[in-house]
Amino acid sequence: VNPIKESFGHKANFKMVLLALFGAVMGQGVIWYTGQFYAQSFLENTVKIEFMQNREILLWGIALATPFFVVFGWLSDKVGRKWIMLTGMLLGVIFYRPIFGTMLKDADANKWKTESAILISEPNIKRDTIKNSNQELWTSTSNFKLADGTEFIAVKTDTILTEINKVQTVEGATTYKDKKLSPVLKWKFIFLIWIMIIFVTMVYGPVAAFLVELFPTKIRYTSMSLPYHIGNGVFGGLVPFIATLLAATFTADPLVGLWYPIAVAALCFIIGLFYLSNKIDTNVND
Repeated sequence: VNPIKESFGHKANFKMVLLALFGAVMGQGVIWYTGQFYAQSFLENTVKIEFMQNREILLWGIALATPFFVVFGWLSDKVGRKWIMLTGMLLGVIFYRPIFGTMLKDADANKWKTESAILISEPNIKRDTIKNSNQELWTSTSNFKLADGTEFIAVKTDTILTEINKVQTVEGATTYKDKKLSPVLKWKFIFLIWIMIIFVTMVYGPVAAFLVELFPTKIRYTSMSLPYHIGNGVFGGLVPFIATLLAATFTADPLVGLWYPIAVAALCFIIGLFYLSNKIDTNVND
C-alpha cells in the first residue's frame, strides 16, 4: 500500500535493507567495477597498453568468463548464496594487488629497452619554443620492437637552454606509451582479467536470488532496489574515480588505488560472514 513506509519505516525491514547493502551488494559492486572497469583504466593509463589491444584483452577476458555467471547462480541453488558470494569478495581482497602488480611488472618497457629492444625508425624530434624565454622543449619519439613481437613507443622531452655562447641540455625523463604485448604475454593478461571476472561471477551470479529471497513479496521491489543501486552505483561506481584519485595523489605506489575496493570488499566480507544466512528460500511468494 505504501512501499516507502513499509520498506524503510519498520525497523525489522530496514535492518534487512542495511544487511543487503553492507553485507552483500556493497562488496559485489566494488568487485564488479574493479574487475572490469578499473582494470580497463589501469591497463590504458598506468600500464600504457595500446588502445585496441587493451580492449581486446578485456573483451576476451569477459567473454570467456561470462558463462560462469550462470554456473555460480546454478551452484548457489544447490549449496546456498552466502559462501559463494563471500568467497568471491575474499579472493578479490587477497589477489587484486598481486594480479595488478604482475601486469605492471610484465609490461615494464624500461626492462624491454635495456634487454633486447630494437629501434625500428629514426627518432622523430619536435621542437617547441617556450614563449618569452630562452628555452626550447625537444620531444623525441622513438619506436621500438622486440623479437617476440612486442612493440612500444618511447617519448623523451629535454629542455634546451640557450645563453650567450652557451647551449645547455637538461635531460627529461623517458615515458612509454602504446605498448603492444607479444602474443604469449597478451594471453597471460587475458588470463589475469579472466580470473578477476571469475571473482565477479562468484559474487554477482547468486546476488539476484539472494535479494529476492531476503525480502517478503509485499516490499521486495522497493527494498531490494535501494541497496542494489547504492551498492553498485555509489560504492561500485566510485571505484574508477577514487582509485584514480588515490593513484594521482600517492604517486609512489602505482597500486595504491586498489586499497579502496579492497577495503570495501573486506568490510562487506566481515559483515556478511557474521550476519548473512546461507539458507535457501524454497518459497519466494511469501
